[in-house]
Amino acid sequence: MKKSVITHLAVMLIAIFAGGFLSAFLIERQAEIINGGTVGKAPLGGFNKFTSDVQWMLFVNYAGSLRSVQKENVKEIYQRLNAILDNDPNLEIAYNVGGMMLSVRDPLKAVDIFTRGTNNPNLKDNWKLPFFAAHILERYVTDKDDKDRLKKAEEMLRIAASRNPSMPYIFSALMRIRGQRYKQKGTWNNIAVVNDRHAYLCALFDEWRKNGGQEGSMGGEVTVDLKPMLLQACQRAKASAPDNKDILKTVDKVMKKVLEDQHLCLRCLAAYSAGDKFCDQCGNKVEPYGVCVKCKTVLKGAYCANCGHKK
Repeated sequence: MKKSVITHLAVMLIAIFAGGFLSAFLIERQAEIINGGTVGKAPLGGFNKFTSDVQWMLFVNYAGSLRSVQKENVKEIYQRLNAILDNDPNLEIAYNVGGMMLSVRDPLKAVDIFTRGTNNPNLKDNWKLPFFAAHILERYVTDKDDKDRLKKAEEMLRIAASRNPSMPYIFSALMRIRGQRYKQKGTWNNIAVVNDRHAYLCALFDEWRKNGGQEGSMGGEVTVDLKPMLLQACQRAKASAPDNKDILKTVDKVMKKVLEDQHLCLRCLAAYSAGDKFCDQCGNKVEPYGVCVKCKTVLKGAYCANCGHKK
């Protein structure tokens, strides 16, 4: 028999023996691996990544056997996830899937999972982890659960924005959370914060003033044009409570500071065109502009096309 064949057979036998030994060892310690023992702290011969892969496959199988996530199985899910992440802190799918699984039944544990991933320096470019943490803190965690939830959510959104400044909806979420903090406080600039839409308008206006009337920044090169956002926020806030004096006072501040150069209906804040006498959105009478002072025809140039009067 050739020497190379003997060598190959010897290598195969050693590999089979090693595989069998490792398999027996893992089976013996399976309960510890699954339930979050000290595996991550004491590497299994350097096989942490392999161990986490085994744990993840077992977790997927376990999750598939559940009809739904309930209070009874939350602890088990949480322990399994932490055991996996102890062995492979960079397994992003474990953060995403596990955090979402826990988000409704135990949002604080879900936030803990996403925060753990956010704080991992090897995942510093992942903006979704802090974004999801903020979303859960806002939507599912209550003030009773954590009185600082909105402050933590705002911080998570700042991190998400710094990691991906090209996502305008992260900026919108950040403004919404900031508005929620105003609502939680109850007042903004000595004005009572009435509802969510009013709170969002207050946060946007503060951002506009903070930037000296310029575009809003998300910490990178990308900026957000605040003017159209402020106009839409004014429209929605006013529509939510048309006669509320606090909302009207806030809208009036924004109109005078930010939107004074725009022609807007005073009732619904819709823009109207040159020559219009009534708002085409609500029928309210508006102040015409851009017309000849002599014959009231809409001006198209330096002279009136109807009577020749100079503009």
